[in-house]
Order: sequence, then structure tokens, then C-alpha cells
Amino acid sequence: MAKKDLTFEEILQFIEKLPYHQFQEVVNHYSDKNKANFETEMDTFVTLNLQERLERLEINDFCPYCNSEKVKKVGIRKNVQRYKCHDCDKTFTRFTNTILEKTKWHWTSWIAVLNMTINQYSFAQMREVLQKDYKCFGINDKTLFLWRHKLIHSLASMPQPILTGIIQVDETFIRESQKGSKQLVSLIGNDIVRKPRYGRQPSKYGVMGSEFATVTTAIDHRGYCVCKVSCMGKLTKEMFVDQFDQNMTTPSFICSDANDCYDGYCKIKDIPHYVKPSNYLTVLKNNGYIQSPTTDDEKVNNQKIFPALYKAHAIDYISNRGILTYEEFSALKNANSLSLARVNELHADIKKFIYGKMTNVSTKYLQDYIGFFTYIRNWRITNGHYPNSKVDTEKIFIDILKHRTNYTITQKNNQVIELPMPTGRYINLLKEKTEKARNATKNRFFKFDEDDNVKTFNKREYLSHQPNYKIYQVCKKHGIRKYKQLAMYSVISMILKFPDIDQIIYDLIVSDRHYTIAEEDMDAIESLSYTHTD
Repeated sequence: MAKKDLTFEEILQFIEKLPYHQFQEVVNHYSDKNKANFETEMDTFVTLNLQERLERLEINDFCPYCNSEKVKKVGIRKNVQRYKCHDCDKTFTRFTNTILEKTKWHWTSWIAVLNMTINQYSFAQMREVLQKDYKCFGINDKTLFLWRHKLIHSLASMPQPILTGIIQVDETFIRESQKGSKQLVSLIGNDIVRKPRYGRQPSKYGVMGSEFATVTTAIDHRGYCVCKVSCMGKLTKEMFVDQFDQNMTTPSFICSDANDCYDGYCKIKDIPHYVKPSNYLTVLKNNGYIQSPTTDDEKVNNQKIFPALYKAHAIDYISNRGILTYEEFSALKNANSLSLARVNELHADIKKFIYGKMTNVSTKYLQDYIGFFTYIRNWRITNGHYPNSKVDTEKIFIDILKHRTNYTITQKNNQVIELPMPTGRYINLLKEKTEKARNATKNRFFKFDEDDNVKTFNKREYLSHQPNYKIYQVCKKHGIRKYKQLAMYSVISMILKFPDIDQIIYDLIVSDRHYTIAEEDMDAIESLSYTHTD
């Protein structure tokens, strides 16, 4: 059968349906065969195509500076229609304050890069795809980093959701990083030189100092989460209120560990507070709890342990809900599925994201990456699946454009760590107390932890946060008589006068812990070909 010759109209119809990168191939092929240069025309085509898309999406229908509707066209410059606002007298275009401002890349290229960013492609993989499938040549790692970071920054700038119902909150910690910086700066004092880190190297003073960024997270019963980089080092109640209060409405319960930041917030807001100490399993084990009972006697023994420990506030409990018996507490806990399982899973996902294919992130960019992670996770909850198609990616890109966020190379170059940090006085005190604790506990790996409730190293404050039964144990050990008849303030005053008060406090801290050596130290030890024994 003879081949049918296409008419000119049919050729035009065929070309109209081509994706941009295939149309570009047609133009390049024609250019090579006929020794013609259509580069300028292709740039014009990209600009007009993007401008038309922005117009259809009603981007910058109003003034992007004052949101006025009173705008008029004031001419075309370099194929871009310009507008002027009657109210603020400023001029703008459809591209103003959007991620597409001054771009030379076509719409399909942006969708491709966003899709590869969501799926954590490496720069080498991104470059290969862009060159092979989208004919984007002349791209280096600097261009790709800015391109990818524009998208990450835009998604991180989106409003985070409002949480409600049963909300679990907790912090996780990301090691301070100055990846890509030519001049390393010590964040723990001018007397310490910040050297490059190779392999697993533990911090000197742990998460209470400025060697870790504190990522505070909250997640509700629906699965929506809010994640923010709060500070370097210890989180305070004031920081938590400032950053999270606007993202929570009418919580029925807040679930957390024993960090007093959350307890203070719940008291201010009068919210029932489920508290599960980090050493929960250790306390049960130390008091004879059998993990997998096989006999009736073992099961009965397990059931007797919980009420006694609950009465002493040694295990989980609910505050701001009045005085509850163990039976009442247990019924509330089971009926509302109170736990920290969701937030612990969230922390595992954050660590996997930051330390996985991202191979760690410079701390100055950490908020953007955490915000990006949060947006994608919440998108999955809203839509019921991970954004794994080009249709999903295009919806997200349109969301970016409608929120009008841009990120320039000047902003990237001027980015610095802008997080609250412990004061120099606090850092010096942390160093001093850490050395004392290491000597007293005979543990050279000792580091203060956020679960220790040691915020200011004020001995009275620390003792006042301890359950009564622990204070009574100290009294019994040191021979204080009739201590249960005295006011707790007086008992603590007597304890503070003991010459071994520092040892008393260190013993209390160690008894509360579910670990002997911090996880970061264990990772560093295991990564060595041999282990020191001294």
C-alpha cells in the first residue's frame, strides 16, 4: 500500500500535540539541515508559553505588592506584558514574585525537575535526564542546586496545617552541618576549632548545646504533621508556644515525653496532657516487669506493677485532667489510643530523609528541607498517595505558583544559620557541668539530654521537677527523719545542703535514663574497625 503524504494542515496539527522537548528536537533538526538559527525564537516561545499559562492560572491578576485590583497594561518589554498598579504606582508582570521570574526553562522542564526533586534524584541523575529527554544542555551542579533549592524553598514556605484532636509532640535532633562552606565556624566557643568531619564523629556536649539543630514535630490522629527547626540546642516553652500555638486548635489531648516545655504549654492552655517518659520500658524492667509472660503468676505480677508505678508517677500518666485512679487513666489511654507511636515514626522518616539520599544537609538550609519534607508528607495524607506521577507534580507546581514565592541566587549566597542559640554563658556552664558529671558517673561518654529536665542547671529547679517518691528515696538514703511530714520545699532545701548534692543529682539523672551511652557515640564506636576499652 502506498504511503499517504501528509497535508500541511495535518503536519501543523501533529506539531501542536508534541511535548515541548520533542518540538524543540524538530526545530533543531530543521536548523541543522538548513543552517538556520532559531535560538532567539525558541526563547521567545518559552516566554510567551509561560506567560500564557500564568494568565490562565490568574497569577498576578491583582497587584503582587498591594493586592489592588486597579491595574492596567503599560506595554510589552522583551515579549513580556507589563502592568501598572493605580494604587501603589508599581509596575509588574505575570512573572513577578514567582518562581518563574527570569527563567529560560520551559514548563515541562520545571515539572521534570520538581518530579526528580520529590523522588530525591542525585544531581548526576537529574542532569542526565534533563540533557537526554528535555534537551537542557549546559547545566552544571550549581545551576541544578539553585533550581532544586528554588522548588524546595517554595514548598517549605507553604503554610503548614492546623492540627486538632489527639496531637503527639516531640523533638528530634539533627547534627550541625556546614556542608559546602569554605570557612568552618565553631558554634561551641571560640576556644574550639571547628574541623571538617569525616565519617561518624560524635558531638562533644550533646543535644543540649549548639552542636545539634532541634527539630520540633507535632502530628495529629489524622496523620497531618507540623515540623519546624526551632533552635540550636535546648527547646524552651516560649519557643514552642511561639512556633506551634498557631498550628493547633482545640486539642483533645497532647501526648509527649516528660519534657517540661510541653507540660508548661498544656497548663497555660488547660489541655489534658499524656506524658510517657523516655525511660518507660527501663522503669518497668527494673521493677520486675516480664516482657513476654508465660505463666499465670507472671501475668498477675505484671498487672500489680503498673498501679504502684503509676501512683509514683514513674511511668506514663495524664495531667491537667484532675486526679485519676490507675483504672480511670488506663481506660482513657486505651479509649483514645494515647501513645507516641506516630511521632516516633515521623522522626524515623525525617532522619531517613536527611541522612539518606540527601547525605546530610547544611544547617543553614535545614528549615527548607524540613519544610519540603513536611509539605510532601501532608500532601500524601490529603491525596491518599505519594506524588509519583507528572499529573501530581504539575498540581504541586501550580500550588507553588499560586503562593508566589521566589528564591534568588543572592538569597542562596547570603544564607546563614538564623536560629536561636544558647548563650556563651550557658555553653560554658554546659561544658563545666558535663566534665563534672563524667567524673562523677565514671562515664566518659556522659552528655546531658533533653529528657533530663536540666534546663538551667539550677539544682532546686531540677529537684522540684522530680516525683515525690524519688525525693523520698534520697531522704531515706541520707537519714532524714519524718520527711513525709514536711513540705516538699523544706525537704528540697535540706537536700541542697548535703555536701554530695552534685552526686545526688547525677545519680537521679542516670537512674532516669534508658541508655548508658548516647546513640551518636554508639554509632561512632561501631563504625570503627576496633573499639577502645580505656
